[in-house]
Amino acid sequence: MRLKAGHRGEDVKVLQRNLNKLGELVLVDGDFGSSTREAVRNVRVTLGMPGPAEADDELQARLAAAPDLFPPLTSAGVTFIAREEVSSAAAYRRQYQAPCLPPAPSGITIGIGYDCRFVTTKRDLESDWSDVLSAADIDRLVAVIGVPGTPQLCEHVAGVVVPLGGAMRVFATRSLPKYFELTRQVYPELTDPVLDAAKRTALVSLIYNRGNSLDGERRSEMRTIQALLAARRFSEVAAQFESMTRLWQGVAAGLVKRRQSEATLWRSGFRALQLE
Repeated sequence: MRLKAGHRGEDVKVLQRNLNKLGELVLVDGDFGSSTREAVRNVRVTLGMPGPAEADDELQARLAAAPDLFPPLTSAGVTFIAREEVSSAAAYRRQYQAPCLPPAPSGITIGIGYDCRFVTTKRDLESDWSDVLSAADIDRLVAVIGVPGTPQLCEHVAGVVVPLGGAMRVFATRSLPKYFELTRQVYPELTDPVLDAAKRTALVSLIYNRGNSLDGERRSEMRTIQALLAARRFSEVAAQFESMTRLWQGVAAGLVKRRQSEATLWRSGFRALQLE
């Protein structure tokens, strides 16, 4: 069945899930609207399948055969964390495909939350990005690695453009494996079969955003989550994500929403957030 603008239903949801395997960050809402149409247009370019912004049988088959971006979290989990970082594919292309400067003490950030402050050598930068960026762009970015960001440094790398597809590949194959391990270090139950991909995603999202230090009063809920997981009191974990919102009430609405979404993910899974 050829799917196109205006179509709705389960077939569109299947298409949307499969588009997210290629990092398109669409909501799985069953509505072939503008974001799905743009995603289809983009994956046709990625797959070398020119044609209209419609999904014929051949395109649907290619997407269905695509592997998950990061199997421990599934493409739904990868999509959740990426959307929490950049909101949507359209927002990424509008705001984040050029290097940006988050609030201190962050460094210059590229792609999906890739903070250059935590890169120590040019070799590491090349290892992560040589398949996406030119040698000239990497040479330019060397000036911003290992240091806090400044407006001057951001201006220095303003000409670098990181396409969404490349950003998602680096996110899924380089950043997420590292943060999965950082999460496992403090929450070893992460790989317990009793935790499904949605619960694993909630924990990795938390560590991706806050790091894995458990020190200090501001991280008391993170320590409580550690104790609850060790005691296998899994049903009580979601409340700790919600309790953390105290830290950002009236200060950072995006982080309040992120903790609430992680709580929803823990309790109700990907479907509750239109990701599955």
